[in-house]
Formats: sequence, C-alpha cells, structure tokens
Amino acid sequence: MTNPEVRLLFADSNVFVEDLFVADSAASLVMDMVAAGSYRLCTCQTVINDVERAILQKLSKAPELLDQFVLDWQQLQHEVNLQVVPDAAPDLVRQTYHSYIALMRHKNDIPILACALTIKPYIVLSGNREHFNDKVAAESGIPMLSCEEFVQIVAVI
Repeated sequence: MTNPEVRLLFADSNVFVEDLFVADSAASLVMDMVAAGSYRLCTCQTVINDVERAILQKLSKAPELLDQFVLDWQQLQHEVNLQVVPDAAPDLVRQTYHSYIALMRHKNDIPILACALTIKPYIVLSGNREHFNDKVAAESGIPMLSCEEFVQIVAVI
C-alpha cells in the first residue's frame, strides 16, 4: 500500500527508457528513490505505449535481447509500484493544446501534459526539457525537471 503523504512524481517515457538502457543514470537513481518509498511514481497509458514502442525500436537490430528488456520493463514497473492513470479526456487534451502549444511547441507531448495537469504531481520528470520546459512549469504551477536536475536538487536537501 502506498503512502499518500509521499510526494507523487509523474514520469515521461524518456525517464523509463533512460533507466532501462543507460546504466547508473540519473533516471536509475530516481527509480531507486521511488522503490525505497521516498516518492510515488505515476504515468499515463500513452507513456507506457511510448516506452514499449521505444524498446521495440531500440532492439530492432538485437532481437535476442528483446525478451530480457521486456522482463526488465515489467520488473521496473513492479519495483516502483508504478501507478498508470488513464489518459486525459479528448476535451482536456484540446484545451491543453490551446493553452500550452505556444509554450511547449510539440503537439505529441500535449496529451501527456494534459494528464499531468489532471493529476497535479509534485514534479513532472522528463528528459525532454525543450518541451517540458520552465515556461510550461510556470504556467502550470508544476515543476518540470530532468532526472539529473531532480537528483541534484534532492542531493542538496
């Protein structure tokens, strides 16, 4: 059972991909903190689909590794007790598009942002700071950080 008082992080797909494919990465440190119970972690179904597409794409030239990475992905989700929330409703995605596209400048991330806005996490984690940027953070009131930025901040606290 998760503790609702523990701060909730929302992760974009590149956070999970970094953890799976880059040993000793900042994303791996974040996952360790979540697994230890220091934070809770959620994402939306769109992100899950993006991660699974990325795994297939990255391993297209090494299919012998696919089974292991699928198992690693399933184990990661279990270890961090990943909460997968429903995608945002189409009306909310349209509203988010109109409110944020000028700041985010990438329509493919709008449904993910719409979901995060619904959940109102402590922080949105994304390695794509060009889209999940400080202007989006200021407008939404939700900090947007890369895993590396997050780890640096936590190390100071």
